[in-house]
Amino acid sequence: MKKIFVIMVAPLMMACNSPATKSSVDSTDTDSIALKAEIKPDQMIKPGQGIGHLTIGLPVDSAMAKLGQPDSSDAAMGSSLMAWYSKDTHKYRTAVFARRNMGNEEISRIKLIMVNSPWFKTEDSIGTGKLLTDIEKHYKLKPVDNATATEKGLLVFDDNDKGITFDIDKQSKKCVAITVHKAHDSAGSYLDIH
Repeated sequence: MKKIFVIMVAPLMMACNSPATKSSVDSTDTDSIALKAEIKPDQMIKPGQGIGHLTIGLPVDSAMAKLGQPDSSDAAMGSSLMAWYSKDTHKYRTAVFARRNMGNEEISRIKLIMVNSPWFKTEDSIGTGKLLTDIEKHYKLKPVDNATATEKGLLVFDDNDKGITFDIDKQSKKCVAITVHKAHDSAGSYLDIH
């Protein structure tokens, strides 16, 4: 009986004492995989497509159907800018810029969506609060000349190929807002929703 026990336990002891094999995924990869799994559809920033349940190109009424009446709005010449503020102490802002194709369409469509809440994230976990150096690892950014943003102490960077713009605090170099627009839409990235 003792011989059978030793024969059964010996392989287990050898396996426990053998050096651990290195995983093909390092800890930073597993961290990012875990973060990706935690990002829910209603908080996902999809460059060139949308943020959460808001989608570029849909009628602006779809934003109101999802978020209710805006807390502020401004409209002129077939364009509109609407903003919703969170009800907590942070007063995070979600803004939607929409435009109507004058003479061709009666429906005003979403062109830009901006958020400043850190709850929203890209697939690679980029959101507000991230440093510019971290964002540059994932996006090919070009500076955007924006006088209104500059007056507010912001630098604006755009990845026009992907359809995403980042507002960066000039002093801390941290992202304070993210805007999604249609990819390759140079006019979209320069519209001022600040």
